[in-house]
Amino acid sequence: MNIKRHLQRVSLRELSLRREALSEILLSDGVKFSREEENGIVNFVFAYEGENSGLILAAHYDNYRGSFGANDNMASVCILINLCQALTLRRIHADFLLTDGEEDKHSGAEFYARIHDMKKYAGIINLDLCGYGDVIVLNGKLNKFTARRLLNKHKAEVVKYLPESDAIIFSKSHVPTLSVSIVPKWDVQYLRALASFGDGLLGRPPEFYMILSQMEITQTFHNGPKDNPEYVDENAMRKVYEYLLDGITSDEKDEFSIMQLLRRLRR
Repeated sequence: MNIKRHLQRVSLRELSLRREALSEILLSDGVKFSREEENGIVNFVFAYEGENSGLILAAHYDNYRGSFGANDNMASVCILINLCQALTLRRIHADFLLTDGEEDKHSGAEFYARIHDMKKYAGIINLDLCGYGDVIVLNGKLNKFTARRLLNKHKAEVVKYLPESDAIIFSKSHVPTLSVSIVPKWDVQYLRALASFGDGLLGRPPEFYMILSQMEITQTFHNGPKDNPEYVDENAMRKVYEYLLDGITSDEKDEFSIMQLLRRLRR
């Protein structure tokens, strides 16, 4: 499986062309999808109808103005397309969402959360920056995916800060939300330092942005020197893919399955 096979084709500077390429790829891969549109925002939604995992997996596909947006965030999009196909083979249901407008106040995520019943989900996993680095980093708590066994197996780490993403919208829906990224190992220390500045409700001091600018991962997005498909590492993408697939298909009985049961009883 070449998990990076579509990356070059969708890492386009013009958003309308990205949408067109994404539609063509989903069709060619046999993924049945719908487009949900409002005021210029276009979200892509698809699923496989099998044993219900209770999950929605999301990633934004729009790009920062003028950027290739390969690591931010088409690498994540490619991971989810491959994951959907893997779950189809296993007959496991999950909803998939590719959002527009993440770079514009998370407007696509806000639109989706507004028109859908989010209470039906036991958890939301949001992917951002998943194509460069060697350490999977997680922010939030989704018990099955932050279980010690899974973290140790995939050498993943839970951190108290990740750069803002659509997860900020999903978390307001009162559904357990997990943000997933992968970064170079030295950047993990920077993330821990950034967490020490708190939640930013009162603003950020200059030191916060100085530390952020030192992170290697920042070179891969927003027109940085490594904001190009050639710098996206297929091994990094595969690590995230395998971590997610392992978490979804695991048969462990834990608090995640209990949460699913409680949500179903409330309906």
